[in-house]
Amino acid sequence: MHGLAFSVGTAVGPAIGSAIFDAFGINIMFYSSSFMALLSILIVINMKETLVKKERFNLSMLKIDRKDIIEWRALPAGIVTFLSYTAYGVILTLIPDWSEHLGLKNKGLFFLAFTIASVLIRFVSGKVSDRYGRPKVIITGIVIIAIALVVIGFGDSFIGMMIGASIYGIGTGILSPAVNAWTIDLSIPEHRGKAVATMYISLEAGIGLGALLAGLYYADVILRIPQIMYANAVVLVIALLYMLNWQRKS
Repeated sequence: MHGLAFSVGTAVGPAIGSAIFDAFGINIMFYSSSFMALLSILIVINMKETLVKKERFNLSMLKIDRKDIIEWRALPAGIVTFLSYTAYGVILTLIPDWSEHLGLKNKGLFFLAFTIASVLIRFVSGKVSDRYGRPKVIITGIVIIAIALVVIGFGDSFIGMMIGASIYGIGTGILSPAVNAWTIDLSIPEHRGKAVATMYISLEAGIGLGALLAGLYYADVILRIPQIMYANAVVLVIALLYMLNWQRKS
């Protein structure tokens, strides 16, 4: 459910944002985004504490040691997350220009198709990973995302892009719940917060690096976009090989 909300927020945002931008301009788009973020305060105010053993805050808690940053037990999940989510950084960077190249007025249609596919598959994928194990489901998700990148690169048309978006949504919807659960499985109860932080550090680093490298190579040369998609599919293959090796050793 957490992954579902995360996916819907990050995917629907570009679709709605593109429509607001076209109708009202970029300033209203950012004001609207800020208002949506402020609404979350209403939820946080009414939240109940779930931590059983609470400690009173003191300044010494702000002192961070090396062992406080990364939960090493959850590092395998972090590595897979980092490699897999470079694709999302690439897509965030390139799909708007690729949509314009294909003649789409609303650059968020890709993300709308991605969201619908991702939401639908998540109702099943979380239960499957609980029943058959995390690694098998994660491997399946990685393979599907790699296929999606190739399809997006080949699909030089509206239909091709929508098919690629749907496949990518399915892959992400399969991968995300399994990786989240695997992160918790690998950690110990008293370090779950740090384990989830490790996974999200990896996720954000993957998105950022994917976006950075894609943007540097793209340099407004539209015909380079398929090449970048194929190159990123290779990164997903590396994630697949790592996962297979980890499964074999385990």
